[in-house]
Amino acid sequence: MGGMKLPNRAPLVVLLVALVALSPAAAFLWRHVVTPSDGARLAPGQSVWRSEGVAVSVLENRPGGLQSGDVVVAVEGRSIEAWVRLMLDPGAARPRWQEGQGVTYTVRRDGRLQTLSPPLGTYPWQTALARDWSTILFALAAEVVAGYVFLRRPGDAAARLLFLWASCILSATTWSLGLRVSDLVDGIGLLLFLLSSHVVFVLFWIAGVHFALVFPVRSPLIAARPRALLWIYAAPYAIYAAYLAAVWPASGSNVLVWLGRWGTVEAVIAAIYSALLLAASVHSYRASPGRAARQKIRWVLFAALLSGGGGLVVNILPTIVLGHSLISPGVLGLLLLPFPLAIAVAIMRHHLFEIETLLNRAMVYGALTAGTMGIYVLLVGYLGDLLQARDRSVIAFLTTGLVAVLFQPMRERLQRAVNRLMYGERDDPYAVLSRLGQQLESTLAPDSVLPTIVETVAQTLKLPYAAISFEDADSQTIAAAYGLPQADTLALPLRYQHDLIGHLLVAPRSSDEPFIPAERRLLEDIARRAEVAVHNVRLTAELQHSRERLVTAREEERRRLRRDLHDGLGPALAAQTLKVGAARALAARDPAAADALLAGLERDIDSSLADIRRLVYNLRPPALDELGLVGAIRESITRLSQEGGSENRPLHISLDAPELLPLLPAAVEVAVYRITQEALANAVRYSQGRACMVRLKVAESLQAMQLEIIDDGTGLPAERHAGVGLSSMRERAEELGGTCAIENRPEGGTRVVARLPINY
Repeated sequence: MGGMKLPNRAPLVVLLVALVALSPAAAFLWRHVVTPSDGARLAPGQSVWRSEGVAVSVLENRPGGLQSGDVVVAVEGRSIEAWVRLMLDPGAARPRWQEGQGVTYTVRRDGRLQTLSPPLGTYPWQTALARDWSTILFALAAEVVAGYVFLRRPGDAAARLLFLWASCILSATTWSLGLRVSDLVDGIGLLLFLLSSHVVFVLFWIAGVHFALVFPVRSPLIAARPRALLWIYAAPYAIYAAYLAAVWPASGSNVLVWLGRWGTVEAVIAAIYSALLLAASVHSYRASPGRAARQKIRWVLFAALLSGGGGLVVNILPTIVLGHSLISPGVLGLLLLPFPLAIAVAIMRHHLFEIETLLNRAMVYGALTAGTMGIYVLLVGYLGDLLQARDRSVIAFLTTGLVAVLFQPMRERLQRAVNRLMYGERDDPYAVLSRLGQQLESTLAPDSVLPTIVETVAQTLKLPYAAISFEDADSQTIAAAYGLPQADTLALPLRYQHDLIGHLLVAPRSSDEPFIPAERRLLEDIARRAEVAVHNVRLTAELQHSRERLVTAREEERRRLRRDLHDGLGPALAAQTLKVGAARALAARDPAAADALLAGLERDIDSSLADIRRLVYNLRPPALDELGLVGAIRESITRLSQEGGSENRPLHISLDAPELLPLLPAAVEVAVYRITQEALANAVRYSQGRACMVRLKVAESLQAMQLEIIDDGTGLPAERHAGVGLSSMRERAEELGGTCAIENRPEGGTRVVARLPINY
């Protein structure tokens, strides 16, 4: 048993439940075939239950028989209620009628009791089917389609529940046939009818909700709460039982009145489970992991649009305006045929057609058809009644012309509205860019700029994911994101002055639905519009980071100085003080020992001086104080020229600087010196050039110093990342309120230009 795989019993269980659900309907149908009929029935959907009997509707007129509207009070001298009470008594005697036999009915017709003896014959199938053939056809088609899908995919939970759902629909078609008086008399027909059209019909709603929770993928709601399914199945029957028990006393213990109230609780359950079905479908669509799952749901939505739109156009609108439907009620069942077909395609072949295009066209032309027909019916019907016109041909002609004129503008507006619903505002790039600009203008906090950009892009274009990443030396950091990351993303570069500063990451609406050229152009425009904002945000972040590093560096330097002074120089000076005291004490009585002690003291003082020099050198490059800024730069040039360029190429470095510089702030001198060192080091290592020039000059206004380093090497690569060295040069300039630009020269090579304020 440990290595044996147990068979999946779910298909067998569903098949047995479906057969049990179908069995009362099959038995009810068989009784209609083998038992005689009086040519009448209890009309489906009408109020037929009375306290004294049941109202009937005639399917076939027979001599001396029943008429529509008759209330059958008693059969063979026994009341209808008495006959119904015998339903659960298996030992009660029941009549066995034959065709051609006469049965005594007591009926109330026109307020008076009459005794009739309608002849019994075969059930009028032709009349019954002619009235409800489309509903029965829909149920049969749903069962055939669902059965095929079940046989092909028995391991798919959605296929199993679809088969159960269709079986419940087929069983509930007994409601379309309706009850006969003979079914009430023998009790068996009534019991089968209640089981199929009420008990099984409730299972239809349950199976529908369960289907929505597993289609297209199993919902995490039932995965996390397995007992929720038990409540979904048990709750409606508990509500049903509680309601029927509660209304029994209110019915005056009259079985017929009690049976007439079954439809109320059924309508309540249908409303509750319709809401649950809709909520489960919406949740499944939002929680679907990819395009394939959502495409399956779109097939069902497509069927809903076809059926709902068709019912609106041919039934609901005409009934509201004209007072009658444009088609016979018996044909309305055909409007439901797209549902089982669409669900079957969704389970079996959801890639067979481009559902997005079908859904788009169905929404556009469905709304267009409903609108044009609504205008036509409204104008022709209402204006005709208002003007009391017998001949409405003129009104119809004028309305047709108006509809023809409005058709194209309505279609264009509806197409834009549907495209906006499905694809966002991709067809109106100006609106997208304008909205992005307005959002950025209204965003004051720097930390809200990037989230605003990605949220605007994702919402306006209906994208599942949008993000902005910063490019570092060897990594990519997500600075802001909206939605859940997707496997397939499009990265659009963000540049500022030819430097790659990051990427705009956007995910298509689904993995199999790439961006069309128009969308790519719009996204590129958005990226260009966002580059300056992204650069400013990054500068703000870098400035804040730089300030934090300055504070940290200052505190670390203070800690180091304190440690060196307290732990090194302090004890040394204290020890020297003690030695001086000891030497003074020995000077009078032992000059030789005092001299030896003073010699050791001299060495200690030299060591302390070396420590002091080391501390001073770490605070500021000594070359600046010894040689000045120009001399210190010249010394660095000499040293780097001796090292040579890459691949042992000699790099000739020259200096163009005034001999005398104005008195510069110490921070400016250090920044110029360090930037020059970093730029020359990069030129030596990476430029592969032969000549490099360093220019240093002070503006005539004595307000700023400009440093320029150029070489004739290969220049910067097209796809480059801001490394530590390049970032440190910018940071040193920006710390003093200056700028540092690094760019390629048109004639080849690299140019570094730093401008530092002298009076900052």
